[in-house]
Amino acid sequence: MLNHCRVFLDTMAKSKEKFDGEHFISSFKKKQFAPFYFFYGDESFLIEEVVDALIEHAVDPAMKEFNLDIFHGNEIDGKKIISLAAAYPMMAERRVVIIKDFDRAGGKDVLESYVEKPSHTTVLVLIAGNPDFRKKPYSLFKKNGVAYEAAALKDYEATAWIDARMKKLQRPIEPQAVQLLYSYVGSSLRELSNEIEKLLLTVALPATITVKDVERVVGVSREFTSFELANKVAEKNSSKSIEIVDRLIGSGESIVGMIAVLTLHFIKLWKVQDGLRQRKSEQEIAQIAGTHPYYLKSYLTQARNYSSAEIENAFLILAEADLAAKSSGDPKLIMVRSITEIISGVIHQTADSVPV
Repeated sequence: MLNHCRVFLDTMAKSKEKFDGEHFISSFKKKQFAPFYFFYGDESFLIEEVVDALIEHAVDPAMKEFNLDIFHGNEIDGKKIISLAAAYPMMAERRVVIIKDFDRAGGKDVLESYVEKPSHTTVLVLIAGNPDFRKKPYSLFKKNGVAYEAAALKDYEATAWIDARMKKLQRPIEPQAVQLLYSYVGSSLRELSNEIEKLLLTVALPATITVKDVERVVGVSREFTSFELANKVAEKNSSKSIEIVDRLIGSGESIVGMIAVLTLHFIKLWKVQDGLRQRKSEQEIAQIAGTHPYYLKSYLTQARNYSSAEIENAFLILAEADLAAKSSGDPKLIMVRSITEIISGVIHQTADSVPV
């Protein structure tokens, strides 16, 4: 890594791949910029916030037309990216080039030489989903310490994020209200941010946001979600599960997403059962399952509703449903049949493995 880049990067988190959005934003406010960033991962909301802050603090609004370029990967190739990055800023210290969906760009290999000697007057930002770091140029990005992953948050991280968000916004909120907000919305930061905005618009300062506020503002629209569907299936509540499926499909929800949430939920139940078999403490089980201790009681109850064989069989049923969903099958029929089979314990065959 070049010295001028290293000075900045050494101020970042010790882990080369740690994505600390607030640290990036704080650095940008101080006009500290590296010449090259590679952001990737499932939590696009975090990346978007950081990129928005970069644009705000690195580009003069009056000169955006000349000093800011934003492209998607399918609109550009490696040579064009280098050409844009090599251009000089117009009446400014720097220009910013942002490439979204970089994994869809052609001719990416030419970026290897650019990363070794980036332009001093350009901040180049490449954004991708889940790249294969065994391949070039991604392997070089990682080697040089400019690759940062914005991973989807785990349960306990999401509640901590809500706490931090509310403190940043200087809005008091009850701890129980934080937990309820998460239970309604899940760990999607984009959705959490949207619901927090609704709460801020509804609950006037200086009042503390309470459980009743969350129930009133968020709960009405959150009774029918994929997360609630997973809870009802785990509780073996067939009628409510089918009602939620009907509402979700009616509102245009993809059953592929429902299947993914159900699969993740049953993975947690399988891990909880495994922890119980090993006689782990509740704190250890929560850590193994990747869930906040606050929610462990419900997971323990749900895990007792199913035998190990039934949970393993649920993975097989959901895998078959996923295949059917990606063909021309009827979405509602696929979901109702799958849920009914999971809850009733209809064994297709012995599942050989559990997805992790």
